[in-house]
Amino acid sequence: SDSLTGHRQHTSAGVKVVGMSGTAEYEALAAEEASPMKKEEEPMFNKLMAALPPEHRAKAEEDPLDILIIVRGFQKENPREEKTLEALMKIITWRDKIGYFDMLLKHYPGEQEFHKYWPEHIYGSDKYGHFMQVIRIKDINIEKVEELGEDVVEVLQGQKMKAYGMYKKQLMAKSGVQRYKHSLVVDLDGVSMSLTSSKHRNFLKKIFDVGTHYFPETMWKIYLLNSPYLFRGIWVVAKPWLHPITQAKVNVLGSFSSSMKHMEADGIPKAAMPDWMGGGCKGQSTEQWLQGLLANGGQLPP
Repeated sequence: SDSLTGHRQHTSAGVKVVGMSGTAEYEALAAEEASPMKKEEEPMFNKLMAALPPEHRAKAEEDPLDILIIVRGFQKENPREEKTLEALMKIITWRDKIGYFDMLLKHYPGEQEFHKYWPEHIYGSDKYGHFMQVIRIKDINIEKVEELGEDVVEVLQGQKMKAYGMYKKQLMAKSGVQRYKHSLVVDLDGVSMSLTSSKHRNFLKKIFDVGTHYFPETMWKIYLLNSPYLFRGIWVVAKPWLHPITQAKVNVLGSFSSSMKHMEADGIPKAAMPDWMGGGCKGQSTEQWLQGLLANGGQLPP
């Protein structure tokens, strides 16, 4: 299961707050993520492999985890086989459209502007080995990102998500533990209701859809820091973009100090948290990580 039930309570915004990660449920989820393919997963895995076009099948044979993640991500869907195959076809059609397998081999128009006006950073990991992808709303200039156009941003967002996948491969190589999920931390300080205007809303949905549709089963938890009262209106707009399982992973939190306590209880040491919130990690820019991959022919740095 990818559902994070744990201990929940409802906030005034009607958002599920998930905590108490030391439960057996979280341990079981982390153990499932770390485990090789189980016998009961083999029939669905084989069906997906058989459905792949030759180029995609050859890539999947090199990296079978790519397909196992899809098997696991749709195991609770009904009818399972139909929904899983449908998701697979959607993913491979998108990969063909944007040239997925070559994304870490070349530079794209607009990439400097994209990372300048939508900067993200990589910080430390929780006790299981899930790193944190961090976004600070006050650093984002959505108007400038929109000027790049939807098609350009879709490709650059896909390239960024692929780069995060490579970061997980590096962590796995170091730890010896299979981890294909990570956590998202969003500092909402400076958030504005203007983000819910129809123009911004449609553009943001396009960005989030890249992760939702084409990178399934990648999110461990989502932490929203400095959540203001007006976030209720924003959440009403954004919530339907997320799968119900993902919705249940959202932690709507307050100040840095209270957020840190919650995150610590979830198994994230202070040393792994961003220094600007009181943690001990300086982090690195996602753009820096991506440029390193591009300079190394799409391979992990030595």
